[in-house]
Amino acid sequence: MDEPHDTPSGPAVKKLCERALLVFGQTEYERLAQISVSHLYNLRKSVPYTRKRRHFEKTRSRQTPIGERRKPAPNGRPGTIRIDTVHQGDLDGKKAFIM
Repeated sequence: MDEPHDTPSGPAVKKLCERALLVFGQTEYERLAQISVSHLYNLRKSVPYTRKRRHFEKTRSRQTPIGERRKPAPNGRPGTIRIDTVHQGDLDGKKAFIM
């Protein structure tokens, strides 16, 4: 059920199995339609399953650079504050001391 549907979530697989049994009469999904979603995830972690079906996704590139610094766009809403979380800055030319 995972391979033709591109590994959907556990509840979706359970519904697909129930539908395959009740609507289409496919008796091979009878036991899967009756198990819990958590047990379905346990089956996915089993050694025979992981040997037969491996799922890899390539790393997706980010659309915006991670370290991009830009002015916030509040869209007319009040209360927008600009915080620099990378550097705390210096105080009178000296490095800040935090206790």
